[in-house]
Amino acid sequence: MRKLRLTLASLAAVTLAAIVAAVALAAPGAVGRAASPSAGAATAVYCPPGERKARKNALAKYKKNMAKQRAAYYRKVKVKKKRAQFVKKQQAQLKALQRLLGQCEDE
Repeated sequence: MRKLRLTLASLAAVTLAAIVAAVALAAPGAVGRAASPSAGAATAVYCPPGERKARKNALAKYKKNMAKQRAAYYRKVKVKKKRAQFVKKQQAQLKALQRLLGQCEDE
């Protein structure tokens, strides 16, 4: 029974590898682009009514509170490395909110 399971598992792995190889040979660029976040379908986002406004408000609110959050964190933490990490995370969050707003089509 154990030998049968191992045989089936290896057969499945070989089959999967063969399919991936066939796709890679048929369309070399397709494998990389299919999982890419910059692929066409990833940028076209439908936003229900009011979603763009909600995203815009969330971005404005985040920008407004960034300085307050940073000042509070700086009062609490004096280590420069941790401060830099905090700022980096803040900037990443800001970019993410901006990207979400940019993906949403005008209503």
